[in-house]
Amino acid sequence: MHNLLSFQIKNYFPFQPEIQLNTNSYIEYKPYHYSENKDIALFYQFKTNDSCRTTLSLIPDGCFDILFCCNQKNPSSFLWTSPIERRKQPTLQKNSVYFGIRFFPEQGLIKLNYPMKELLDKQIPLLDVISLDSSIIERISSKESFLERIRLFEDFIQIADFHVNNNQKIVDFAIKKIYSCNGIINIKALSDHLGYSEQYIRRKFENYIGFSPKQFSQIVRFQNSLDGYLLEENSELLDIIHDNGYYDQAHFINGFKKLMNITPKQYKKRFMDINFNEASLKPN
Repeated sequence: MHNLLSFQIKNYFPFQPEIQLNTNSYIEYKPYHYSENKDIALFYQFKTNDSCRTTLSLIPDGCFDILFCCNQKNPSSFLWTSPIERRKQPTLQKNSVYFGIRFFPEQGLIKLNYPMKELLDKQIPLLDVISLDSSIIERISSKESFLERIRLFEDFIQIADFHVNNNQKIVDFAIKKIYSCNGIINIKALSDHLGYSEQYIRRKFENYIGFSPKQFSQIVRFQNSLDGYLLEENSELLDIIHDNGYYDQAHFINGFKKLMNITPKQYKKRFMDINFNEASLKPN
């Protein structure tokens, strides 16, 4: 078997822009050592409207989120898994605070009771899929601040008795290899690098993150390009294409449309329109 740690790890940060754009009072916190942390990518919190229903669209990122509804009259929590392509999620409760934790695909903190392949692209009550003390839902909901909820969840997860087996370690190494190659690698190269058969690696990927290695590599390229494309005002499309391993502009557009159902230009216009409308409502 090859040395599994003989490559340089590149940062991968899953980006869900529509959560922030379509909610109120959004805040987030990346764990201090998030670039070295392979478990929790992000803590975040937002509030839904009291006058209309809130719906959110998730985009593929290979992660899963735990989302707590901190409505003290009706607290709840569910597992939010990555979609295969961008789609709207079920409506959230009105006038409620939601506290979320986003886990990296290679995380080893949480053990799910079912293969991720069966949970992918779903919103499921938390206690149906994770063996946790049910008191965590009311305890998280009862806290007054974002920081208090983060501290409580961190304390709680340290007590939880989860164990990472060797199969998950194999997936962890494979994912890091995909990161290091910026998503530009095929299953044959992964098999040669890890010393396991292509079929074995594919099966373990589907069990732990729901996607095949090929699908996950496409998601990594897409996510790495999305942040720069939307947020950097002076970004050149050709630079993004080159930096993220797309052959040409048509390859980038086709890959984007496959996961988002609209073109990069159409999505960026929606993104910029929402930002502009929000800015116009702010007082001078």
